[in-house]
Amino acid sequence: MKESPPGEIHFFHIPKTAGTTLSSLIRSAYPPAECIPAHTVLELAAMNPAAVPGYRCYTGHFFSLLEPLAGRPLPTVTVLRDPLDQTLSLIRHCQRIDRIGGVVAPLYARGLEWAWKRLPLLRKHIEHRWTPVVMNNFQTRVLGSDILHPGKLNPDYYGITYPFLETGFSSPDADLDRLFEKAKSRLDSMAVVGTVEQLPDTVSLIFDVIGAPLPGEIPRLNTGSKYNHPDKANHYLKDLIEAQNKYDRALHKYAAQLLEKKLEQRVQSPLQVHSQQKNQ
Repeated sequence: MKESPPGEIHFFHIPKTAGTTLSSLIRSAYPPAECIPAHTVLELAAMNPAAVPGYRCYTGHFFSLLEPLAGRPLPTVTVLRDPLDQTLSLIRHCQRIDRIGGVVAPLYARGLEWAWKRLPLLRKHIEHRWTPVVMNNFQTRVLGSDILHPGKLNPDYYGITYPFLETGFSSPDADLDRLFEKAKSRLDSMAVVGTVEQLPDTVSLIFDVIGAPLPGEIPRLNTGSKYNHPDKANHYLKDLIEAQNKYDRALHKYAAQLLEKKLEQRVQSPLQVHSQQKNQ
């Protein structure tokens, strides 16, 4: 695999982590012809394989599938979000589109906020079969899983490609200890790991990687704010999310630590950084 020339980037876009905003900012730093036109795993897989390596800017829900198709390692950046906020946003997203990977799920998405108290049998079924897809350590599962190539399937408009992650991704019995360790290892290998809560600092570091001037402002795109605010969810749902996401809580904290370390390194002189790395 050949080395990446300066200025390339892969934004490892985890759903509902300010990704539309970041994708827009990142792509604005490149000529349109240098930005891959695909946005989802299915759209990526539908492309001519010979065309995939010809871009410099890769933003989308490609997860671990991109680099094997690009044929080279790419400077990769990602962003994590507080698990309660990310999960609520993902639930509301499913409510708006009524589907998960082609599976219509209005009962699941719209019933969550009252089924917990009123329908205990339905609650038990939902918790066992459905929460791993959306509500149970979603960010850990995405970062700790590998993509199974979906072949020549037609691109899905909404781009929800979870069935093409490894089998353990959506299983209630997934080995989350293993996925968590793999997720941390994947974060360790990235050029920038940021958080939604520190988005301006995250954007600044990403543009250091790109080697382009920092944008004057950060837009708020695809926020769905009227759906997502934690105050809009009842306490049954919020309590369940908190109980189900201990790995995501730990991974979000780990991401924040990586971000702080990167920010500290940037304010040091190159000589200090070199000395620190030499002593490690």
